[in-house]
Amino acid sequence: MSNASYVEPVVTGKRPLAVYRVSHGWSETPPNDAIMLAGSFRPLHRAHRALLETGLSVSAKALIPCFEISIRNVEKPEIATSDLDRRLQQFQQPDDIIVITRAATFLEKAQLMPGTTFVIGYDTAIRLFDDRFYTDSGSHTPSLDAMSELRELGSSFIVGGRHDADGNFKTIRDMFIPPGFEELLIEIPEHQFSDPVSSTQLRSSQASN
Repeated sequence: MSNASYVEPVVTGKRPLAVYRVSHGWSETPPNDAIMLAGSFRPLHRAHRALLETGLSVSAKALIPCFEISIRNVEKPEIATSDLDRRLQQFQQPDDIIVITRAATFLEKAQLMPGTTFVIGYDTAIRLFDDRFYTDSGSHTPSLDAMSELRELGSSFIVGGRHDADGNFKTIRDMFIPPGFEELLIEIPEHQFSDPVSSTQLRSSQASN
């Protein structure tokens, strides 16, 4: 599945990204006007596709949907090339576009693809303004600095909510958004997206079978 001449330079940091289009193969050219769902996709499941499709609908723009897999992650080990290949094999739909990067943060992703609209879940949205996830910054307000640059790059976030342990549906209205950044986050209403499936649940189910 993976083309070593495109993937290996990304793994080693010699190339910023590689793009796999199921219908056209590999290239170094990401889509313009992208709406992106980033994830580890371990495994890819219906909620991923539903969230991306709903985000596209909520955006009400002619954006190009794509997925992104970063070899680097703020909280997890780097993805091995063999594991990356297994994850890529899950994408079989003719219109699937998968961008491979080493961009661990949304700011890094936006720097590679300015103007990208990101589709994210509620838990990820909370981390956008949590300085603990910006350990490489020497700033006193690293999250605000990053979000300011994301805004300058023309990026924004469409956020899908989730149910908490008590069954309450949490949306961006339930989180603190610093003044001046409200327009960067767009809510997906509960009636448009409320799929409880998660990759963790699927992995647990597979392990018990």
